[in-house]
Amino acid sequence: MSIKPPVVWCVGGSDSSAHAGLQADLRTGQDLGCHVQTIVTCITAQNSKEVRAVEPVPLAMFDEQWQTLLDDVLPDAIKVSLLPSIDIVKACSTWLKRIKTDFPSIQVVFDPVMAASSESGNQLQQTDAGASLLDHILPYADVITPNRMEFSALTGLSAELAPKDLQADMAVYFAASKSRWLLKGGHVGELNKQKEDQATDWLVGRDTIVGFGCERLSAHNTRGTGCTLSTALASFIAHGYDFLDAMTMAKAYITGALKNGVQIGEGAGPLGRPGWPLQIDYLPRLVTPHKPVMPISLPFAAMDLKKMGLYPVVDSIAWLALVLKQGVKIAQLRIKNPDDADLEHKIQQAVALGKEYDAQVFINDYWQQAITYGAYGVHLGQEDLEQADLAQIQVAGMRLGISTHGYYEIARAQSIQPSYIALGHIFPTQTKDMPSQPQGLTRLGHYASLLKGVFPTVAIGGINAERLPAVAQTGVNSVALVTAITQAAEPEVAAQSLITLFEQSTRGEQ
Repeated sequence: MSIKPPVVWCVGGSDSSAHAGLQADLRTGQDLGCHVQTIVTCITAQNSKEVRAVEPVPLAMFDEQWQTLLDDVLPDAIKVSLLPSIDIVKACSTWLKRIKTDFPSIQVVFDPVMAASSESGNQLQQTDAGASLLDHILPYADVITPNRMEFSALTGLSAELAPKDLQADMAVYFAASKSRWLLKGGHVGELNKQKEDQATDWLVGRDTIVGFGCERLSAHNTRGTGCTLSTALASFIAHGYDFLDAMTMAKAYITGALKNGVQIGEGAGPLGRPGWPLQIDYLPRLVTPHKPVMPISLPFAAMDLKKMGLYPVVDSIAWLALVLKQGVKIAQLRIKNPDDADLEHKIQQAVALGKEYDAQVFINDYWQQAITYGAYGVHLGQEDLEQADLAQIQVAGMRLGISTHGYYEIARAQSIQPSYIALGHIFPTQTKDMPSQPQGLTRLGHYASLLKGVFPTVAIGGINAERLPAVAQTGVNSVALVTAITQAAEPEVAAQSLITLFEQSTRGEQ
C-alpha cells in the first residue's frame, strides 16, 4: 500500500496556457510528492503572450468547492493566489477563518497575484485589491509572497527601503497579524544595489529579517515563477518542514525551475520542474542583517576521508582513550561544563591522544583552547557560529565541523565552507533536549545526496547498533554515536563491533 502524500489546497485561477495558475500549481505539487487539490476562483483565456479574458466563477460554486473538499480530507497546507472579485475575496476570508479557527496548525501561503507577469503587464486582478486583500486575507495568512509592484499596491509602502527600515514601516501589519512577508525579486534594500548579478528575496517578520540570495538569471521562460515559488513553499510545509527550511528549499527549487524553463508558444514559456532540490549550487545564499555570520573566502582544511567512519562523541579523556585504542580514527571530546577546573588540561590531553593514535580528534565548542593546544579540529553548533572567530580558527589550520538541523542551517554552513557538516538529530536522543524534530532516514538521505562530493557528512542523534546500517547506507561519511559505546556492558567489544558494522554497511558505497 502506498504512503499517502501530503495534501495541498491551491486556491486560484485556471490558466488556459498552463504556464501559470492552478496548472502550474498541479505540476509543482506533483513534482514535489504532494497531492494538489484545487479551488478555482476564475477561468482565464490566456496564452504565452497575453491575458484576453478573466471570468470569476459563481460565488455559490466557489463556496461549494471549499465545502466539498472539507467534507472529505483536510489539507496539510493551503496556497491562495488569484482572487478576482471582492465577493470572492470576502468568501475566501470566511473559509480561511473557519479553517484556521478549527485547525490552527494548517499554514496558509498567500501569493497576491495582480498581473500575469511584470513583462506583459496584463492585469488579472479585477478589484481594487490592496486594502481589501489585506483586510480580509492578512489575518489568516502565515506568509505573504508579493513582488515589488504587489507589495506597494497592497501596502502603499515603497519597496526600495533597506530591510530594517522596511520592517519598521510595516509595524502596523505586524501588529495586526503574525504573517511574515517574502518580498521577491532582489529589489528591496541597499544591499542588492551593490551586486547587479545577485537577486535577494527578503523574508521580513516582526522580529526577523533574512535574505535569500541567488544568482540573477537571464532566463526567458519565466512564466509562473510566483505560482511555482509559493506552491513549492506550501508543498515543503505540507511535508512537515520547518518554515525556514521550507523557504530555503523553495528558493533552491525555483532556481532549478528557472534554469530548466521550456519554450512553448511565442512569448515567455513556463518554468521547468526539476524535482526534489538535490543540487547544492541551487541553495540560496543567506543574508542576515542581524548578527551576520560572514562567509569564508577559502574552505577550511580538508578531512582525511579514509579516516572517517564510526565517530564516537565522548565526554571524558578516559572514554576518548578507550575508543581510540579500539581503532576509531575520528572522535570528538564534548565537555558540557565550561567551568570544569581541569578543562584546559583535558583538551591538551585530547590533542595528545589524537596525535598518538593518528586520529582526527575534534574539540566541541572550546575553539580558543583548541587553537592554543594545536587541536586537529573544532566542532561548533549553530549558536556558536555567531560568537566564534572563524577566521582565527582557519588561520590556525584547524578543521571545522558544523552542526545542522535542516536545509536552512545547511545553507548557512555552506557559506562557511567547513571541513564537514553534521546532520541531526536523526532519531530521538537521550543526551540533550532538541528544539527540532528528528530528521529521520528519508531526510538524511536527501541531505547526504545534496552534499555528496562537496562536503563530508556526519549523521548524529539517537543512533544505535540496530539503526547504524540503515544510517550508513544513506551515503554519509561518518556516523556519530554518543551512548551506544559508553552505555554498553562491554564498551571495548561494542566499539570494535560498531566499527566493523559501519564498514560492512558502507561496502557498497565505496
